[in-house]
Amino acid sequence: MADIPVTARLKGLRGRAGVSMAEAAKALGHKTPSGYQHYEDPKKFTRPYLPREIIEKLLPLFVGRAADGGAPITEDEVWALGGYDEPPRGYKPMIILPSAPSPNRSLIPVYSAARGGAGHVIIDHTPIEDAVPPEELLHVRGAYGILIVGESMVPAYKPGDIAWINPHKHPERETDVVLYHVPPNGEAEAIIKMLVSFSDREWKLRQYQPARDFSESRHDWPVCHRIVGKRNVR
Repeated sequence: MADIPVTARLKGLRGRAGVSMAEAAKALGHKTPSGYQHYEDPKKFTRPYLPREIIEKLLPLFVGRAADGGAPITEDEVWALGGYDEPPRGYKPMIILPSAPSPNRSLIPVYSAARGGAGHVIIDHTPIEDAVPPEELLHVRGAYGILIVGESMVPAYKPGDIAWINPHKHPERETDVVLYHVPPNGEAEAIIKMLVSFSDREWKLRQYQPARDFSESRHDWPVCHRIVGKRNVR
């Protein structure tokens, strides 16, 4: 792959993602496709790698997509355009929206969860229902709900409750969050906990049943979505 110019690799990822030059240009802050086009032209862009600031803007546009029906594009593939073997330390969590939004703007999709190992859950991002969200989420693009399973967050969340998610809100201390290993598309492993604090390298989390505080690497769990409310099961 090192023998393939970065311009060609970028073009290949854009094609796999099903993204037009106009969409890529907009993501980079350009008004016309020409502002982006030179990154795919080996005669105009002769550097071996893309600048980090360009990669960070392309991440939410490419990661998790697979317009050709193949494997979804990974973060590592996009970071490789900058010469990185893995995402650099200190990068911000990505905001990546689940698939299949509800066509009715007054409703948002609710996804099911199944118990996984080590207190994790497996979330299937195929809607099991469309539900009326709290007012603050009515016009939030990509908002969704998760049907809670397990008892690790009782009494904050009981099995059968729906946690409402705003994927655009940045992480804050003493808030509840959903962390993902990979972009939430299809089945994805997740952690639903309280975010006690965080640094460039780790999340410090809390669960209630059994009560414990623990840490997870931000490299392993790079995607963070904020829980902003819930619907009680009763």
